[in-house]
Amino acid sequence: MTSHGSGGLGKRVAVVGAGPLGLVATKNLTEEGFEVTAFERAGSLGGLWRQTSNTQHTSVLPNTFTNTSKYTGAMTDYPMPASYPVHPTADQIQAYFESYADAFNVRKHVRLSTEVVAINFDKATKTWRLTVRSTDTLDEQDETLIFDRLVIATGSFKKALIPDIEGVEKFEGEVMHSQAFKDPTKYKSKSVLIVGLGNTSADSISALVGVGAKRLIVSHRHKFVVIPRVNKEGKILEFTLTFKLLMLIYWLQGVSKVLAATIIAREFTKLQDANYPELRKHRACANDRKLPAAHNVMPVVSDDLASHFIEGRLESVPGIKAITGPKSIRFTDGTEAKDIDVILLCTGLQPDLGSMIPAEFDPYNVNLAPKGFGVLPARYTDHRRVARLYQGFISVEAPHQLAFLGACIAKRPNFQLYDLISMALAQIWTGNHPLPSQVEIERNADASMKELANLVKHGDVKLTGIMGQIEYDQWLNEVAGTRLYAHLGNWFSSDCWKLWWNDRKLYNKLTGGIVSTHMLRLFDSKGRRKAWPGARAAIMEANDRASNWTAEHFIDWKSEHWKEGGA
Repeated sequence: MTSHGSGGLGKRVAVVGAGPLGLVATKNLTEEGFEVTAFERAGSLGGLWRQTSNTQHTSVLPNTFTNTSKYTGAMTDYPMPASYPVHPTADQIQAYFESYADAFNVRKHVRLSTEVVAINFDKATKTWRLTVRSTDTLDEQDETLIFDRLVIATGSFKKALIPDIEGVEKFEGEVMHSQAFKDPTKYKSKSVLIVGLGNTSADSISALVGVGAKRLIVSHRHKFVVIPRVNKEGKILEFTLTFKLLMLIYWLQGVSKVLAATIIAREFTKLQDANYPELRKHRACANDRKLPAAHNVMPVVSDDLASHFIEGRLESVPGIKAITGPKSIRFTDGTEAKDIDVILLCTGLQPDLGSMIPAEFDPYNVNLAPKGFGVLPARYTDHRRVARLYQGFISVEAPHQLAFLGACIAKRPNFQLYDLISMALAQIWTGNHPLPSQVEIERNADASMKELANLVKHGDVKLTGIMGQIEYDQWLNEVAGTRLYAHLGNWFSSDCWKLWWNDRKLYNKLTGGIVSTHMLRLFDSKGRRKAWPGARAAIMEANDRASNWTAEHFIDWKSEHWKEGGA
């Protein structure tokens, strides 16, 4: 194993952040022979899945469940325990990542309770200099460490987005962002106005109902679509997505992205109507509100939000016009809510990946590429909502030395996606997959900007890092070495024919069963990422369990997720 990787550079890698993305990057880079040190300011692993009382740190609520199942949402070579429910709890996900770190001996590469306070680049030696500090003691001196490469993995949900609200200085109650909402029990018997309607607000509403909040109102400007994890027939909706269906969606996108988005949005609406027909007549779904543009319809995944509306535990109001008094708020339709104790802003979070990086490497720095950023409206660039990156994670300015994890999303669950991305990064930085020319790197980054600009013409885009094309998924799999597309649905490939002929049962499960995360570790990589010997068995077991999901399971699931009274 050589002491140098791509670009003739060394293999000392710093990873900033030891949440799920930082952990999987540390593991996959270490497997390829890199000397990795990860830095985590908290005293334990897990990122936002680690519950904390620190109001400056993003974390889930105690009542949070995963939106994806344990069969698709696990890491590619480490299944979640059989004892876990199909949708694990926040505590279980935290325990899973602790176990993951131990299973792959990652913990020895992580420095907990260590904050990175400064990052500088030494042009003479072409190395990164990280200044770190212990968060356990106040008197410990700063330490400067030198690395050849740097991965920023501080997460997709770090910086709170705070809206401007007219007259907010008049409000005498509590105004907080969901990032600071840690202990729902404090709001028993309180009247709470929730601003924004998405997955975070749905979790917050469930928690507030559970602790006995006096009155709950949600302010939302648009119609919404809510779908359950499990439908009323007891079927897990995620399990209906197969590799074949995913290929059909990709094909539709190739015909027309707008058409594909419109069809998908309509299917989501049909699912809502089928599961919650009473919701169509509710004030929350009245015709004076419109759905967002089709490409921006992101369904709220919740098992009790609809019932809270239907059964009267939750009121719906339009957007806020202004704060009119110490505890009163006027809305855009002229109505007013009084005696409000708390305004809870569930208005989103965004990555803050470039805040510590020198300006010449900052992917949000408009001055580095004025033409590239210039195709976008100022509201996207002024507030650092868009990162200019090669393939959504590699620095344009220093592709052999700098990567950012958390800026993009694709048609894969997040853990699965970033396992795949960090596999690809490891192959690029080892030199197994050469990077294109600098001109091509910049062309790719600017093409993503233009793609986003075209979407913006059809309506505001909340998630600016979407990499939803089949070409992107094919590229990731090719670079990582999964050989997935050589084996599935590619009848021009001898590998596809051999798998279909020699192992028809497996082939049918791969193409017509659930999109198991372990598919990405199934096939021999021919010198790229490590295959996992247990992948076939895990794929077959996951499909067997999915197909044997019974009414009895559903009864148990409902008792755990749909508490009496909607809590």
